[in-house]
Amino acid sequence: MIVLAAGASQRMGRPKALLEFDQETCLSLVLGACFSSLATETILVVGADGDALRAEAIRTVRLRQARAFDVVVNTNPERGQTSSVKTGLEAMSGKSDAFIIMPVDQPLVTSVEIDMLVQRFEMKPRGRSIFIATHENRRGHPALFAESHRLPILEMEDDDPLNEYTHIREGEIDEVEMRNPGVTIEMNTTEQYKRVLALYRAAGHP
Repeated sequence: MIVLAAGASQRMGRPKALLEFDQETCLSLVLGACFSSLATETILVVGADGDALRAEAIRTVRLRQARAFDVVVNTNPERGQTSSVKTGLEAMSGKSDAFIIMPVDQPLVTSVEIDMLVQRFEMKPRGRSIFIATHENRRGHPALFAESHRLPILEMEDDDPLNEYTHIREGEIDEVEMRNPGVTIEMNTTEQYKRVLALYRAAGHP
């Protein structure tokens, strides 16, 4: 798992990773989903000012008695999200046959959705090497990539959008339909945050 948390959250006006969800934060929910999933490795990518995120990640690990994880720093996150993806890929152990990219602003995603991607990948559908979570035929997050995509992505320019990479490989994409609408819900503004928080509470979370 590569969790992307190096963005400036300019539209929100404060770090999205630290937004509160009652006794949780956005970051703790996302990391909790990762730790509870079939993923064997979790890498958190933060910006140069990511001390608060690192501290919250450590708190989450201690509370959940979770397995170890790595925190890596993207020193130039302003160059674009792909620069953070590359930072995470460079920190991978190299033992995995796939990697999952997960933005930190998806607190409604659970281990169930992550595991569905992993299980679909393990079925090895012919010609498919990119697996994207969808809801009602709309693509969202997270997305799983076979290891064969690691080097091509590392060779991209930092400001090249990752969706352009997937666009030219459309024939390799397998859309994995999820019941959870949280895989497609954005959280870029205060109004959107309030909506996501309401959905979180309505789902019966403590």
